[in-house]
Amino acid sequence: MTKKKISQNNQLNEKEVEIYLEEHPDFFINKNQLLSSLHLPHSKKGSISLVEKQMTLLREENKRQKNTLNEFIITATENDALTSKIQSLTIQLISTEDLKTTLQICHDTLINDFKIDTCKFILFTEMNVKKCNYVDCLKKNDSSLKSFQSFLKSKSPRCNKLTVDQYKFLFTKSINIASSALIPLNTEKTYGFLALGSLNADHFNPSMGTDYLSLIGTLISKSIERDTI
Repeated sequence: MTKKKISQNNQLNEKEVEIYLEEHPDFFINKNQLLSSLHLPHSKKGSISLVEKQMTLLREENKRQKNTLNEFIITATENDALTSKIQSLTIQLISTEDLKTTLQICHDTLINDFKIDTCKFILFTEMNVKKCNYVDCLKKNDSSLKSFQSFLKSKSPRCNKLTVDQYKFLFTKSINIASSALIPLNTEKTYGFLALGSLNADHFNPSMGTDYLSLIGTLISKSIERDTI
């Protein structure tokens, strides 16, 4: 029967039944009447047959798999859309010939194509670029940048929540910004950073991946490097 011996009084205990069924997974094949007569406790229905229980479990597992598949499809679709937008930005930047045009194209693309509510370039004064509503020029040691030093040293994008003073500094005319991302702009030199702001609190969050932000940062940084040589 099984590797475990049946007790002498010919009565099976729960463990012996469990072991036997595990070693004989086909036991219930062609035993439909037995399956229908077995009932399991159910919090909503009182009790259900083993067949009903199996069907319920299969439906639940099927639902979980469908949800997982839908999540994969949504993520793939979003990534594909992001890739297309980055490709479009790349093509536009290839033909720019000066820093002013490069920054304008980046700003307009981020606002119109990427649906970012606001963005601000914080650049260092030695780059000799004019200030405008989306470009601010500061010295590297400016006191306003003190709270951003750890971010600048890390040279990696961040999506963590900013302080009230940082929000006011970056998004002066956009007081309702609920989430933001900071992207460093550097090659061998450090040019500054790009701040992105969204009215949607979930648009940027600490748990999101930063691969695309890094790619955008590298693309813009290389364009700036070309325009400032």
